[in-house]
Amino acid sequence: MTTVEALTGPRVTLRAPTLDDAGPLFERACSDPEVARYMVWQVHPDVEETRRVIREVLNSGGETSWAIDLPGTGPIGVIGSRRPRPHHIEFGYYLGRPWWRQGYMTEAVRLLLDSARRDPAVYRVSAYCHVDNTASARLLEHCGLRLEGRLARCLVLPNLGPEPQDCLLYGLALR
Repeated sequence: MTTVEALTGPRVTLRAPTLDDAGPLFERACSDPEVARYMVWQVHPDVEETRRVIREVLNSGGETSWAIDLPGTGPIGVIGSRRPRPHHIEFGYYLGRPWWRQGYMTEAVRLLLDSARRDPAVYRVSAYCHVDNTASARLLEHCGLRLEGRLARCLVLPNLGPEPQDCLLYGLALR
């Protein structure tokens, strides 16, 4: 289990997800086909699957995951990272539809980037998004990442079908 440092911004707090978050995350994000559309996981069929993911997937196997908590509302999404190499962090995220295009994910990504900048071992951050996910591409650019290329047949996104999909790679050198 990974130790997760809470990160606090003006409107959101990133904190370790708990089993108590399963209900809200299932209702707000994990059961929504539009939220899951460009994700590497399938829509959760029930809250038990969300509980299982919190218990067995998030913050395990070298991944660090934070619930995106909106004070007075609770968890509205998740942002996570992993280190494919000691100097490099890859990250991804999802957010419930009612909170899209309100700046919450921008704030969450910036909190993650600020945390990465404070780690002297991290030189690079990157993220992938599907070629048609223009909202995510704009968010990454808005947060300072640069388009580094289009990767043909890069990721299987099961909500789009069984074949690997083309993705865009965004990156940022921190040092």
